[in-house]
Amino acid sequence: MATFRIFSNNDELSDRIEAELVPEMESAGYVRDESRQNTDIIFCIGGDGALLRLLRTEGFPDAMIVGINTGHLGFFQEVTPDGIHDFVEKLKKGDYHVQEYIGMKIRIHTTDGVTEFVAINEVVIKGVGERLTHLEVGFGKSSVTRYSGDGILVCTPAGSTAYNYSLGGVIMDPAVDTLQVTPMAPVNNIAYRSFQTGILLPTDASITVVPKLQDDHDRDGVMVIEDGRVVARGRDVQKVCVMVADKKARIFRFSGYDFWTKVQSKILGER
Repeated sequence: MATFRIFSNNDELSDRIEAELVPEMESAGYVRDESRQNTDIIFCIGGDGALLRLLRTEGFPDAMIVGINTGHLGFFQEVTPDGIHDFVEKLKKGDYHVQEYIGMKIRIHTTDGVTEFVAINEVVIKGVGERLTHLEVGFGKSSVTRYSGDGILVCTPAGSTAYNYSLGGVIMDPAVDTLQVTPMAPVNNIAYRSFQTGILLPTDASITVVPKLQDDHDRDGVMVIEDGRVVARGRDVQKVCVMVADKKARIFRFSGYDFWTKVQSKILGER
């Protein structure tokens, strides 16, 4: 028998939604099981931030994730709080599909050792201070270029509509598995040469970023920001390696879901 569990913000609105959702699912023949053992469906009640926390704490679970949006933008979330009954009916009929999103494995080398994180949107490597930041960037075994500017961002298709888009990066359809490297205010003059546009890479590519710190100007080093949170900071960051993660996030979508329709409504405000 199919099982489900709930991940939420644990606020008043989430509790009300949960109180409506559980009996609807149980009447449809699903069993609630919070043991995290072979769960078929995980309900994520909240906004996109709640879904990021779910993926961060549980490491891209195999279960199908159903997002119920109580946030603002809701790029990942599919179900509205007033659409619970309609959702359960479509779930029973199989009137849906699962959209898979690649994640990024981020390996940070510091003087204290190596730490790893998995992100679904982006990782940013930038200077801590206000001075120009120099980053040596390589793809695979080749050292390709040095970026001089504020830093660089590496994103998945899921993250291409977020910070990447505000930096002038391109929007990528999640159906295309690729990583994008986007410069942040790159400098291009007779002293420093940087690519001015983003770079798209295949899923088997690895990206290596090495800070090139100058003693007199980079006293504070760099910071590494994974999906909006700082995970490393300072001069002891020696190298950051980024590659596609082994697992994908499996997100519930109604049968009529269209990525570009969502982009239109969430970014341009059109329907």
